[in-house]
Amino acid sequence: MKNIFKYAMLSVAAFSLSTGFTACGNDDDDDDIPANNGTVNTNYTDKHYGQDAIDACADVVSALEEAYNALAAARLSDEQTASLKAILANDVDNVIVPTYRALGDAVEKMHTALGTLSSSQVTQQNVNDACDAFKTARAEWEKSEAFLMGPAAGFDIDPHIDSWPLDRAALHDYFKNPNAEDLDESILGFHALEFILFRDGQPRKVEEFRGNDSYKGFTDITGAQELQYAESVIADLLNHVYELEVAWNPSNATRLNAVKAAGLEYETPLGKDFGYNLKNAGDETTSTFPTLLDALHQVLSADEESCVGIANEVGTAKIANPFSNGYIFYVESPYSYNSIKDFQDNIRSIENTWYGGRNGKSSNVQNSFHQFFAANNPSLGTKVEDAIEDAISKIGAMPAPFVKYVSTIWNKTFEDDPVIDLEEE
Repeated sequence: MKNIFKYAMLSVAAFSLSTGFTACGNDDDDDDIPANNGTVNTNYTDKHYGQDAIDACADVVSALEEAYNALAAARLSDEQTASLKAILANDVDNVIVPTYRALGDAVEKMHTALGTLSSSQVTQQNVNDACDAFKTARAEWEKSEAFLMGPAAGFDIDPHIDSWPLDRAALHDYFKNPNAEDLDESILGFHALEFILFRDGQPRKVEEFRGNDSYKGFTDITGAQELQYAESVIADLLNHVYELEVAWNPSNATRLNAVKAAGLEYETPLGKDFGYNLKNAGDETTSTFPTLLDALHQVLSADEESCVGIANEVGTAKIANPFSNGYIFYVESPYSYNSIKDFQDNIRSIENTWYGGRNGKSSNVQNSFHQFFAANNPSLGTKVEDAIEDAISKIGAMPAPFVKYVSTIWNKTFEDDPVIDLEEE
């Protein structure tokens, strides 16, 4: 499903002329402000917005690959090596761990909002609070997708909590005949909750939880059934977001105990936490990264679970599958109308990784790829940063909601577009 872009490698000679490296021999902030001057684009028939967003994501891929290739082609000094190690350590402590901690906090709030309330007890305020917490959690999750390496991928947390498209037919079948064996990833996690909590971009009316659903194909399902299911999905989600945090840093005893009680994994094959693993890249006795360059490659430009991986996925799958290929069913976050924000936050996960803080370019962190390239190859650093900024802007300029944009272009309705397995296409 992912078509990784291919670009020419930088020549070693050209790189050595424009940077402080020596070439080797043969040896948050304004997150919610739309990019288009605070207005929502409703020009649903103009295709250039979608293509511009796809092209901008490709530019991010190209620039990041160029940045890693430059590092790989350089003979790094001891000082530069130490700086890069400090950058990885800073990303663990000031980007990865606090992002997962905030994700856990948001899912806790969602759990508190609904708790174990019955359909007769739940109020509109409960639903609204759960939706607010969902959107906060969603933002933190999407801002983590540049670093899916480690537990998110290794322990299959990513597919468990974020598989889409939601298989509505399977979910309906489950409601009609609940069976734990039928709880596959297609009806769990964020997108099952999104379907239950939102309609047309708004929190559902509490009356639906006291009667029957009004969504096409679900009018025979009661809100009480959906509410009960949402509570169990949130509880499952909570354990797995705890797992993400303690796998990177196990210092939160309460969350660590919850992970242990749930029987979930949280250590590397070498018995270390993943923060330690990344910080100690190059120590083969304690880290799964044999060299520092292996770690830098995984962070910046590996095909998957990296900055390049998520930039490529946003452009070639999340946007292109519905926009370019007409797979309207593939729209991510169609019920909350959160798609464009999701895509932007994916790019912001790259921005945070690059700048070394949770406020993107406003982070002003000394131990960051931004500062490193500013000191050693400013033109290449600027190229990466301009590409990131442009991608966030171009994605934000697309007509919203994204599901209406692509539905209009292809003259299809989301509800009636059948889900197919794209891997078999």
